[in-house]
Amino acid sequence: MDRNVSAGPERIHREAASCYTRTVEFPPEELETTRLVLRRPTIEDAEAAFESYASDPKITRYLTWTAHTSPAQTREYFQQAIDAWDLRMGHRIWLIERKEDGALVGTIGCTVHFHRAEIGFALGSRFWGEGYMPEAMKQVCAAAFQDDRISRVQALCDEENTRSSRVMQKIGMQYEGRLRQYGQHPNRSDTPRDCVMYAMVRSD
Repeated sequence: MDRNVSAGPERIHREAASCYTRTVEFPPEELETTRLVLRRPTIEDAEAAFESYASDPKITRYLTWTAHTSPAQTREYFQQAIDAWDLRMGHRIWLIERKEDGALVGTIGCTVHFHRAEIGFALGSRFWGEGYMPEAMKQVCAAAFQDDRISRVQALCDEENTRSSRVMQKIGMQYEGRLRQYGQHPNRSDTPRDCVMYAMVRSD
């Protein structure tokens, strides 16, 4: 695990200030970390993303979508994602690309609701344990607070999804409680599931 990814909110805010010289509109189309590039998808990415994470049933167990069954399904989803970027509205996703070899390791996305941003993420199971998601999440949070509109960044997950909970804890998000029967996770249950909420705010 990269020891640098366990920084709390105060370090995220300091690093954000040093990485940007002016207020920017969140989300930007590309972000960069030491080991990763976060970028908007293209249609040409669909097959690699399908093989890397979108078809992986291990990661969709607690997610709102089921594992993709063909690259065509991933292409269809990516077209919707591209449209969201072009329109600058709705949920926008980045692909997480490893710098050393260009491998697509997962995805992270955000939706902006007035003063808050909500983040969701998925990482291919063969890339677990390398610290990639905390590294990506940390940079997304730093970028969010460079937009004067954003005062809160939040994320939630199924109450049994301990891997995702640990990611949010590692970057300094605070546990805020359980939302009863909040999430629809079809790979886990036909009925709504309890979720846990984590967040950080600008004043943290």
